Amino acid sequence: MLGPCLGCGALTLDPVFRLPDMPPVNAFVTLEEKDHEEAFPLGLGFCRDCTLVQLTAHVPPEKLFSHYHHMSSASAQNRRHQTEVADLMFGRLRLGLKPQLLEIGSNDGTLLKELSSRGAQVLGVDPAENLAVLASQSGAATMTGFFDEEFARSLVRGGYAFDGIVALNVLAHTPTFMSMLRGIRMLLNPNAMFVMENAYVVETILQGQFDTIYHEHISNFSLHSLCAAFERAGLVALDVEIIPTQGTSIRVIVGRSDGSHDRHESVKSLLAKEKAKGFADPALFQGIAKKVDVVREKIKTWLHENRKHRIVAIGAPARGVVLLNACGITPESVSYVIDDTPLKQGKLTPGTHIEVAGWDRLPREPADRFLLLSWNYRDDLLSRLKQHKAGGRVLVPFPEFEEVTL
Repeated sequence: MLGPCLGCGALTLDPVFRLPDMPPVNAFVTLEEKDHEEAFPLGLGFCRDCTLVQLTAHVPPEKLFSHYHHMSSASAQNRRHQTEVADLMFGRLRLGLKPQLLEIGSNDGTLLKELSSRGAQVLGVDPAENLAVLASQSGAATMTGFFDEEFARSLVRGGYAFDGIVALNVLAHTPTFMSMLRGIRMLLNPNAMFVMENAYVVETILQGQFDTIYHEHISNFSLHSLCAAFERAGLVALDVEIIPTQGTSIRVIVGRSDGSHDRHESVKSLLAKEKAKGFADPALFQGIAKKVDVVREKIKTWLHENRKHRIVAIGAPARGVVLLNACGITPESVSYVIDDTPLKQGKLTPGTHIEVAGWDRLPREPADRFLLLSWNYRDDLLSRLKQHKAGGRVLVPFPEFEEVTL
């Protein structure tokens, strides 16, 4: 049996399924580097004690995050989402004038700048030195490092305390997330709140969406597993909603367990829905591997049937790199990938070595078949294709396997 559990320390985990070994999904390489990649196992396990779904092997965080290629500002839809989060924080967290706010995993400072523009005093923490420099240069105060209890203690010693803390798609990327939660509690003012978002396991992995499984995405949370973790860290879930971001995410508003808070009915309601689905039952996960295999075969069949056409992939996010590797897609099938992130352009996708280009490549090398890797930004990207007068068909692999005619 596998283990121990990252959430509760249980010594054994039930295996769920495995994907092929692959390099870290944000480790884009040059032509000279492609023969020196390091691949790592990629499998999932389930904890019967706290219901946490998690990777069974971990890559050292320094290899994944110290130099990062994903930028929050690169996607228009993501920028809109950051504005929505700022609206939520100022509308829901009872913030006063000039609140002190902390973002963990602040990336290039997109959300920090939005919060600052509304009068907040902001601080960001991010392990990626290249992105922390970009954020600081743009005026978003950012510290470089991996946030945990020790980091939080250093901030306490520096006189910091916060009226609100936010972490978007960070908790699931942290092998020591329990230490992160304890550090968050340490820095929250008594009645302050913490906002977190991460992919929602009930609507992703259980539906066979294997592209949410990658080395950075260590934990896959349900509300049950989150509440168990919050309780151990001296925190409590106050409100929850399921949002469409990142192919379906869970957003939780969290407070200190000793604070004066109202607990919204949404928490009790979602816990009941998860229980009704049998989420705490290991048997629920036994059919996932078959679902994954079915989707992989559908994608490979579509590529084979369209092999006489030039096929171009749209988007090179982490989920897209997983899909390329899991399906064994190479430059023989997909000519190139279009992505808005400058740090990825001119490099090759990890493991599969397909060249990443900007949208200016499409007029020079037109295609009439497209594989939508960033399917969570479906509407925006289909619109972009139409703006570039692209014709033909687009495969949207998730949440339902679908071919769209442009």
